[in-house]
Amino acid sequence: MDLISVDADKCKKDGLCVLECPTKALALDASGGPAVADAAICTACGHCVAVCPHDALVNVKVDAVDPAAGVRGNLASWPAPEAVDGLLRGRRSIRAYKEKPVARELVEELLDVARYAPTASNVQEIRWIVTVDPAKVRELAALTAAWFAGDNSRPVLTRYAALWKGGLDVYLRGAPALAVIHTEAEMRFGAADTGIALTFLELAAVSRGLGTCWAGLLTFAANGDAALRAALGVPEGHVVHGGLMLGYPKVRYAGVPPRNPVQARWL
Repeated sequence: MDLISVDADKCKKDGLCVLECPTKALALDASGGPAVADAAICTACGHCVAVCPHDALVNVKVDAVDPAAGVRGNLASWPAPEAVDGLLRGRRSIRAYKEKPVARELVEELLDVARYAPTASNVQEIRWIVTVDPAKVRELAALTAAWFAGDNSRPVLTRYAALWKGGLDVYLRGAPALAVIHTEAEMRFGAADTGIALTFLELAAVSRGLGTCWAGLLTFAANGDAALRAALGVPEGHVVHGGLMLGYPKVRYAGVPPRNPVQARWL
């Protein structure tokens, strides 16, 4: 089957699909319409289909596109800069959560948004481990605490261990839900891909009234402790790149604290 099929009646020969093909799998034919230059290098990114305003092109590798419906689901205009900037600047790391469950359906909605995060060469090989069970989150926090308890080389870890023994969860902060992200270890850009996906999920969560906090201690422990890896169900040969605590914040922040000045060297 050919990589692309073109509806000659709809195609206006504007060249947009060829212009936007990142790998140059497509080229212009003698008539000015799209043709396949090298099907093997197509990454199924879907740019060729999404950019066409006429629904004239179908790519067999882009399974998510329904040829009958087209891809006209994008925004007609983007949110105002002040709305986007306010979300980005006002996001806080939440470390105190209400005892209110997070619905699985809501987290599924967040994951659906996060799957649109870009990945290098469009590999889309990110994997998630998710729970909305507070008891399971507590179990994972306990395993993290147990692993760090064996390391007395850093004062902060000794302090964390004492706080845990005193009843304060400094590892997952009593969050009712958790999302952990991992990839195969051989993925060259796994850390970058998962970092972007976690950020997508976080911002989608904040926009829906949830609070989040990146689970750095669990991430570190999950790549060194067999018991924690087993509890998470991390596949052999995979690296945990990050985790995100999720829950409804106990408090609402009234302001945005200052940040350090930008340090940039312009070329």
